[in-house]
Amino acid sequence: MGVDLKTSTKQQSSLTVVDSDSYLTFIGSFSDDQGLFEVAQRFNPQFIAIGSPLSLPTGLCCLEPTCDCRMESPDRKGRQAELELARMGISCFFTNKGSIIRKLVYRAVALNQELSELGHRLIEVYPHATKVVLFGDKVPSKNRPESLLFMKERLPNLIDGLDPYMDVLDRSSCDALMNAHTAMLHAREETDLVGSDSEGFIALPKLVRI
Repeated sequence: MGVDLKTSTKQQSSLTVVDSDSYLTFIGSFSDDQGLFEVAQRFNPQFIAIGSPLSLPTGLCCLEPTCDCRMESPDRKGRQAELELARMGISCFFTNKGSIIRKLVYRAVALNQELSELGHRLIEVYPHATKVVLFGDKVPSKNRPESLLFMKERLPNLIDGLDPYMDVLDRSSCDALMNAHTAMLHAREETDLVGSDSEGFIALPKLVRI
């Protein structure tokens, strides 16, 4: 299962499910967390891949600038996984005090705990990084008009069964599909992990070895 999570329950978050043969079995959306729980219970996926930070940097209990908690390494911009992505030339948001995505992080961290307690196995993914690994560094930004066409041209080569949905795919559902594809690769042991045990990992399609 792949999830493209939104910050607010007032927005529709996208989710998709693919089987072990990379065939689309479900595409939909949810607003409140209960909607995600119900779909997860229905399909009981081997992995749920969420494209948002699922953990905080070591030493932080929150991301509020007014709180006294401090990162274990104050000179670092974010988590180890994000620093590794940056060294690979992959742009990303850093999880730190005052982060502009902190409300999204809070929601994702809470979902990680709740879904794990329900017996699900979660992995953190980053759809932009997955695209760069699979398609090269010329991937257009998600906010660029051409990004949707770019993905519609490439997703059918990764996932079967998309034909009936091509006209209704939007940027969010494309990212959910990329996340589900990464979850499938992870189940096949075809991913690499960046990050650390203490701060969590981000799963990427296996990197080319030189």
